[in-house]
Amino acid sequence: MPVELEYDYEATTAAMDIFSQDDINLLKQWTLKLDKSKYVPKDLSDKQLVLFYNACYGDIDKTKTCIEKYYTFRRNAPEFFDGRNLNSEDIKPSMEALEFSFLPEKSCEGYDLIYHRLHYTEPSKYHLETGVKLLFMTVDACLYQRGPQPGYIFLFDMRGVKLGHITRVGLLSLRKFFQYIQEALPVRMKAIHVFNTEPVLDKLLVIIRPFMEKKFFDMIKFHHKNEDLEKFYETVVPRSALPPDHGGTLPDTQTLHAKCMQQLRTLEPYFRAEEEQRIAALPDKKRDKAMEKAFKNLDID
Repeated sequence: MPVELEYDYEATTAAMDIFSQDDINLLKQWTLKLDKSKYVPKDLSDKQLVLFYNACYGDIDKTKTCIEKYYTFRRNAPEFFDGRNLNSEDIKPSMEALEFSFLPEKSCEGYDLIYHRLHYTEPSKYHLETGVKLLFMTVDACLYQRGPQPGYIFLFDMRGVKLGHITRVGLLSLRKFFQYIQEALPVRMKAIHVFNTEPVLDKLLVIIRPFMEKKFFDMIKFHHKNEDLEKFYETVVPRSALPPDHGGTLPDTQTLHAKCMQQLRTLEPYFRAEEEQRIAALPDKKRDKAMEKAFKNLDID
């Protein structure tokens, strides 16, 4: 069964810099002919397909590769993409310890903004897998509501990050995270800005740099605690699009986070339908096992 997204298809595609409905139709026909070993659903909607098409600037071959990697990575990283239910006991601690938001305003160039930071800074409260799960749920919620956009900027606040956080990070999970965000995330990534860099940054980079392609690493801009951000406000993200802790005029980060979590909660039927669509695309034996696992993850009131 196709998974529907909320955004207005006609209005959004009319505003895209590159779009052809014939290309989307071609991609739909391609998915129907794919072998199940690719894990790609055969009932992808036009709204789903155009996300990949836009992310790849209308290049059909790159779009096909992105789609295949997207579903392969989601299949191979269930800790990030399965059981996306905010009532589950494993997610609740990260909802309290971390903060996420897809911000209501845009960058100076009209890009969507994804914000993330620690709320509680004790390393014992940090869990990478569920943190990544919430981050990608936040991105998916933004795509669900707004559809394909000209670009994305990620804003990460390093305030409170310590060596203890780094020691809790598994290398396999890190590799999966960077593979997905560089090769399969269906957005046009424009930049990543890291605020309030801590002394532990050098140690963190030693660990994560090997997982990053040069093109991706070059997108990252670091801002130390006492940096004058006036040029950043004028050319990258205006004050009107930032929370007060970063010199902006939006509500505080906890208010933004609470709103984001409420939005994710309302989208639980979508997250469940998206997972069921992926399960239906699996080969028979793998599908049976995945369905059994998904059933166990259901929250029965």
